[in-house]
Amino acid sequence: MDPILVVKELHKSYGDLHVLKGVSFDVKKGETVVIMGPSGSGKSTLLRCIVRLVEPDSGDIWIDGVKVTDPKTNLIEIRKHVGFVFQQFNLFPHMKVIDNITLALTKVHGLPEEEAKRKALEVLRRVGLEEKAYAYPGELSGGQQQRVAIARALAIEPKLILFDEPTSALDPELIGEVLITMEQIAKEGKTMVVVTHEVDFAKEVADRVLFIDHGQILEESDPETFFTNPEHPRLRSFLRRLLERV
Repeated sequence: MDPILVVKELHKSYGDLHVLKGVSFDVKKGETVVIMGPSGSGKSTLLRCIVRLVEPDSGDIWIDGVKVTDPKTNLIEIRKHVGFVFQQFNLFPHMKVIDNITLALTKVHGLPEEEAKRKALEVLRRVGLEEKAYAYPGELSGGQQQRVAIARALAIEPKLILFDEPTSALDPELIGEVLITMEQIAKEGKTMVVVTHEVDFAKEVADRVLFIDHGQILEESDPETFFTNPEHPRLRSFLRRLLERV
């Protein structure tokens, strides 16, 4: 099976800071790939480069066979098929939940209003929030807002969903509801790349786990090997610190 995402020799610098140093990996259709690493290691920059929210300096990216890094590629078309769930939810506070979801469906995907509403209600039902459709984001908990953001990503029926530390802005008691939602999506066969420090999620849901540090992928393996038999000394050190906090 051809990978749905291919990243090859990706480099990105901000001035003298070399954030990504030749990152390469791929993701097959239906896979959940978790990316772990310390703060400042380039994880968020990597996700943003995939859909060119951040412009890479060099390297190539393909999504479903389309070369994203080709200057002639229509980025609007690419982004129509990639869901992105951010740390901070990025919901419009002045718009009701249902309108946050239908906005892209009507304006970008060209769906009629009624069809967009039907789809929005369907994805809200999938994340357990259908009854909040006509609430405003400010009336929801952080966990509920993030589940709305996930519903918004699902509504476009994406080929790929990118999650950038989706639980990092949440109070500890709200993290579980978001992770359960993400686990359900993975079981549905969605292709997901997840930047997270949530060890249990990575162990139970990931097909592969990548470790990135100082802009380089230092290790890649299945979850059991990653957590029980890490090879790289930097990964062993990272996991010791991470598991002490769990």
